Amino acid sequence: MPKFIIKISNPGTQISPSDDICCFVLPVSLGEAAIAAFNSGDKMVLLEGNGAPELCKKLNLDGVLLEVSPEKPVKKQVLPARDIIGKKKVLGAVIIPSRHQAMLVSETEPEFVAFRFDETQRDSALDVIQWYNELFLIQSAVDFSTQLQEFAAFDTDFVIISAQDYKILVAKNKSLD
Repeated sequence: MPKFIIKISNPGTQISPSDDICCFVLPVSLGEAAIAAFNSGDKMVLLEGNGAPELCKKLNLDGVLLEVSPEKPVKKQVLPARDIIGKKKVLGAVIIPSRHQAMLVSETEPEFVAFRFDETQRDSALDVIQWYNELFLIQSAVDFSTQLQEFAAFDTDFVIISAQDYKILVAKNKSLD
């Protein structure tokens, strides 16, 4: 079963500790004070959004989750972030489910590649992710943080979901016990 990466949108969000969670993603928009005060327990904290690499370095956090636009050159988006945070920090790259995008972003050697797509792209995304996992050793994820989808069919290392959706999943699983 994949590990969860939980996106936090509200600094007051409380998540019960779990071995199923590997890290948290905080948006830069929460503000430096809220980010610095966030209690992640022993889990990693990644930042996302405009200025994430710089704030990650300033606060000595674990890394960044970078959304890669298919409209711009991949290396020009990813490599500057890597230069800022350094090679010892985690760099996750969020891309569309495209073989071309997956190859380009993998050349930049992120720690993981996350595929973001909606329900209408599910079948083609499944094909791309299966191909990706056979060809690359870089860890993979699906990013369902904006729209939770069934993820059992996707053979990924991580599933990125919102804190609210994670709480719903936990509540459903407890009711099944």
